[in-house]
Amino acid sequence: MHTQKKSHRILTLALCVIMAIGVIPFAAFAYDANYVSETHTVFKHTEQTLAPGVEYYNNYAYLNDGEQIVYYITTADISRDDVVFQIAYKDMQCETYGMSKLTDMVKVANEKYSDPTNPEFISEYYTVVSGTNGNGYNMTTGQPSGAWAMGGTVAQNYTGSTAFFAILKDGRAVMGKTVAEWNEYKANPGIQEAINAFGNILVWDFADVTANASGSYNTDRHSRTMLGITEDGKVVTAVLDGRQSPFSIGGSMHELAQIMIEAGCKYAVNLDGGGSTTFVSRQEGDDEVTITNRPSDGSERAISNGIIIASLAAPSNVFARATMTAEDEYITANASTKISAKGISPAGTSAEIPADAIFVTNNGAITADGVFTPAEVGDATIQMMYNGAVVGETVVHVVVPEAIEFGIATLAAPYGQTATIPMKATYGEFDFEVKFAEADFAFTLSDNKFGAVDGFDFNATADTTVTGFGEITANFVGTELNA
Repeated sequence: MHTQKKSHRILTLALCVIMAIGVIPFAAFAYDANYVSETHTVFKHTEQTLAPGVEYYNNYAYLNDGEQIVYYITTADISRDDVVFQIAYKDMQCETYGMSKLTDMVKVANEKYSDPTNPEFISEYYTVVSGTNGNGYNMTTGQPSGAWAMGGTVAQNYTGSTAFFAILKDGRAVMGKTVAEWNEYKANPGIQEAINAFGNILVWDFADVTANASGSYNTDRHSRTMLGITEDGKVVTAVLDGRQSPFSIGGSMHELAQIMIEAGCKYAVNLDGGGSTTFVSRQEGDDEVTITNRPSDGSERAISNGIIIASLAAPSNVFARATMTAEDEYITANASTKISAKGISPAGTSAEIPADAIFVTNNGAITADGVFTPAEVGDATIQMMYNGAVVGETVVHVVVPEAIEFGIATLAAPYGQTATIPMKATYGEFDFEVKFAEADFAFTLSDNKFGAVDGFDFNATADTTVTGFGEITANFVGTELNA
């Protein structure tokens, strides 16, 4: 029996781009802080209210050498009666050493402190909304290093190593660097919660004090966890993802200090980092705490002590506001994008969006199910309206791309078959990816004998006698700017 082997012949074409674009003013979508960082530039900032008195933001930034970092910041107003700051440990106790995942500590805390039959009951509404890993520890026994106090019990005294953070029994958050300060706080008014710094002090009296930090641990970039206090006594917890370039390379002590000053810290210290670095939160409109950052081990690690922030706000399914996100933050005037909305209660938990809530926009149109189509170049504000008030808002940047490129240098398609022409459009200093539409491009084929272009599809000729070299040109013909 004779079997004939089929030959798959392929037509290849070169790709090139022609663009004629105008210039429009560009305001970077960046965190607007008064502090100008010495080490990084934020290019994406999102913020949420996790619970009354507990604010959260997530920043994407470029370090001065172009590496990207991603960090997560929670600021807790511990002066409020419905905000609780606690040091966490395995089984939420400080008598027996051990190690536990932060998510397990959160689960135990939620059960323990909301149970009226438990001697340590706090409130039936007790719910953890944020947490991080804590100090360094003995990786065999789980014993934390240095100062450690939980629930008014001092498990280990401060011995003078680096610095300590404490919540006093009068409700104040303090930091200290001497044993004398520790003993004074311990005697009056007493220490409610405490944890030791790990490694360097980062910020002291608003000053970056990392100038003399030397050695690879301090100068190399790693995943990091930080803790700080603002001038008005709020507590700041922070996590910086690391060891995952290009997503987030991590930071040195100097880079951490700049992040904490940017967050408004008067005092800030470094905690344990590396594979231990973990950030959990109950995001707006969610009912459960989840791991929010990207642990550098690839999964959550069992740790020694941790930090948790809980809310005592009464849960509610009453709609108060909406968090809104765009599937694409940058689009051309010919493109569309999907807007998603999630209902939030006054306590930060999920709530059903009322049927008579509507989307509105100042640029173009948006359907009832959230498909937004702009009318012209320029930022578009999309809002949710309910009972005559704005209850949610997001912004979509409608732009003319500043750069267009093909995803490949040559396009290969079997005779008689179709191949998709891969395109990419970007905009702005940080090369934000832009969503575009077929109407934005006019494609030209150097010779029709090779086939035809239909939208982003190249339909190769079925005539296998056609040979030679062809070229596809993409000309951006999207929305022109008004003079």
